[in-house]
Amino acid sequence: MRRAACALVLAGVIAGCGSSSPKRAAAPLLDFAYDASAPLRYVDRGRANTPAPLAIHDVSFVSGRQRIEGYLVLPPGSGRRPAVVFVPGTGGDRRELLAQAGWVAARNAVTLAQIRADAVAEVVAVRRAVDVLRSLRSVDPHRIGYVGWSAGARTGALVAAAEPRVRAFVLLSAGAAPVSAYVARALPPLRAELRSVLESVDPVRYVARARPGSLLLEDGRRDEVVPRAALLNIADAAPKGTTVRWYDAPHALDRAAYHDAYDWLAYRLPIDGPRVRGAETA
Repeated sequence: MRRAACALVLAGVIAGCGSSSPKRAAAPLLDFAYDASAPLRYVDRGRANTPAPLAIHDVSFVSGRQRIEGYLVLPPGSGRRPAVVFVPGTGGDRRELLAQAGWVAARNAVTLAQIRADAVAEVVAVRRAVDVLRSLRSVDPHRIGYVGWSAGARTGALVAAAEPRVRAFVLLSAGAAPVSAYVARALPPLRAELRSVLESVDPVRYVARARPGSLLLEDGRRDEVVPRAALLNIADAAPKGTTVRWYDAPHALDRAAYHDAYDWLAYRLPIDGPRVRGAETA
């Protein structure tokens, strides 16, 4: 049987002390647990695009109290394929990375794009998306990947520590300032609580707990949104075996970065089916 690939695109979410005081313990990390037995209530409303090599389906599923809307992009053919979850940046919806999802689908993959939520709900939504993909006959449950850009990359750092069923993570323009930088800007009475909240979802702490060798980080030398120091915070905290690549590109990166990301995914998952002719546009 010819092996192909599937991709899933998500658009959703993410005190002072005296010198003589003992060092304050960091807030505990979250496990992003959820009720895996809860019904997904997966709905496929059918094809949303005109006849083309790739079929885009309007789908949704339930995560917690939210109904997550998405686009599932299916290449022609049958058989179980790898799957990749895509999560865009702040304010992005299921359309933001749809073109990029199509590029992966053109390599014989299935893609799903969905809305964003807050940090905790976003991670749970990704885990539920993995449940959805694993329930589809077109998906190989052992070959699931993740692509996140900007805020979606920050979410990916959390998912990488919480979701062992995802085999490979591509984090694009992932940056994080130190929690102390945010806390310093808050009013003094709010700082202790704010520090605890931010530490519990700090991507720098979570990315360090990713499976070694499962991460690709891609960053732009001309990033106009995320400071270089913030990009380096994620790269420096990543575990042994992480691949880090820099491009002469802005925050949005460029085609070369995305093509390199897809080649890396094709190797890691692997994706080894032939490309769909007439479908890849980049």
